[in-house]
Amino acid sequence: MVLVMPLLLLLSQSFTAADLPEADFVVAPDGNDGNPGSLEAPFATIQRAQEAVRGLLAQGLDNNVTVFLREGEYVLEQPLVFGPADSGTANFIVRYAAYPGETPVLSGGRRLTGWTKGENNQWTLNVAEAAGEAWPFRQLFADGERLPRGRFPNPPDLLRVEAVSPDVTGITLTTAPPVASLSGKDAELVMYQNWSISRTAIVSSENNVLKLANPMGWIGHGDATTASPGKPAIIENALEFVDQPGEWYLNRTSGLLTYQAAEGEDPNAKAFIAPKLEQLLVVEGHPDAPVINLWFEGLTFAHAEWALPPFGYLGIQAGHYGTTTTDRTYVLPVGIEFIFAERCALERCRVEHFGASAIGFGPRCRHNRVAGCALTDIGGNGIMTGWRGKGSLAGSAPAEDHHLAADWANPDDVPTGNEIVANEVQTCGAVNHGCVGIFDAFCAETRIAHNVVHAMPYTGISAGFRWDESPTSQRGAVIEYNHVYDTMRMLADGGCLYTLGWQPGAVIRGNVFHDAHRSAFAHGGAPNNGIFFDQGSKGFHVTGNTIYNCSGGPIRFNQTGAGSMTWENNALETGPDYAAEP
Repeated sequence: MVLVMPLLLLLSQSFTAADLPEADFVVAPDGNDGNPGSLEAPFATIQRAQEAVRGLLAQGLDNNVTVFLREGEYVLEQPLVFGPADSGTANFIVRYAAYPGETPVLSGGRRLTGWTKGENNQWTLNVAEAAGEAWPFRQLFADGERLPRGRFPNPPDLLRVEAVSPDVTGITLTTAPPVASLSGKDAELVMYQNWSISRTAIVSSENNVLKLANPMGWIGHGDATTASPGKPAIIENALEFVDQPGEWYLNRTSGLLTYQAAEGEDPNAKAFIAPKLEQLLVVEGHPDAPVINLWFEGLTFAHAEWALPPFGYLGIQAGHYGTTTTDRTYVLPVGIEFIFAERCALERCRVEHFGASAIGFGPRCRHNRVAGCALTDIGGNGIMTGWRGKGSLAGSAPAEDHHLAADWANPDDVPTGNEIVANEVQTCGAVNHGCVGIFDAFCAETRIAHNVVHAMPYTGISAGFRWDESPTSQRGAVIEYNHVYDTMRMLADGGCLYTLGWQPGAVIRGNVFHDAHRSAFAHGGAPNNGIFFDQGSKGFHVTGNTIYNCSGGPIRFNQTGAGSMTWENNALETGPDYAAEP
């Protein structure tokens, strides 16, 4: 029997009057930092509470410390940064929590008000802070909904590539955009590769021929990650394409924001928010002084920005990107970052409306936990254990993937024993579609359990990131009792669960995987599956899983096989196609 934890029940849990802990400090949007930080006279800012907590920590703890945040919106002027001076101890926890029954929102965005109506239901707003490219925001939300930038063609239509220049900066489309020239308009070409996307600036256009600022794709890996004839694409971010309700365009020079309203819609009656901060929370210890037992409970983290890299976003896989196979690669930033952190936790939090990835655990993160959280509308990956945006790596990997699959230089830095349990993770990859819900690589003994992962443009859960059987720090992951479905909505060559490389002691147990789709966006012939064991995958014990209704079949192997892992009591498809193993 497959058991998936009742997520909504866990998310609804809160303190009762009987077990309500006494708060050491209280913060409220209508408070005052000159107050003592009590329930009756709260602080106004989290930073003031952090300062007060440091005073207690300096005296030495003999109990847990609790800071309650009252209902309302906390607009962050800069990321919240917690270091060793904010740490709990081996015996006592420092907790920043929602006041029972209330929903504090920590926002990295700014509210935009004062729209003026123009012709054809187009409204404009002068955003003075954005003038002169001072704040070139790429996301915009209205009443909690992500709004699309003006695009051509309108959905569900797509452009197709007809021809590509030898240097991959000239793209001939089968259809010309309805604009004399895209020069100077900040427009971007977005191309759907096989399992990733590429986006880069358009320098100029003439009829159906575009000239790009950078080569379109991760060059050197063949057509799979590089522009080639037949691939689908759209053009995004030009004023001339703002013609559907909800679309918008920011003139980065003047700061003029244009919004296409629906018939009868008044944008002044809605809450428009544009994100300004790329990160909202950073928990950053040191190798010899980790942050310990720092917990965040019941908080909502919302509205994080993402800036397009200077050379564009040339996707490789799962939120990693680069220019060529011989140059260094990068990983999307995370809005909530943990490095050198131990036994820290995010519990019953909500994370939404991020431009890049959401939560990342990097070097020397040990026994941390994300539990009972809800993630939605995330531009990149949802939760990452083994985020390598910071930390020293061991140079090039030995195989074709080069720097992309480099392990930690110091074995002590391997993230170990972290847990991702009982979360709902949905609509990740909202901006860069080749991203995943949960990512685990170059880690030891990660437990990914009782999560519901769905509504993904690409893969649901991805484990491992080395494209051969060479040994890495990745080992002992337990992926159990997850429900992963409605994946592969846009791209190809993935599934509900995707694995790479040798992972000794890994277990895939009791999961339900279904409805890995095949879409009109998908390019290339590779199928989408319940589980895709890709290059070098071995060492797994696969037991008690149920897999059905996947467009490319329940399980697929590439440069590995069923004999590289052990099997027990799996239900693959139903009826006459039922099988216990491949």
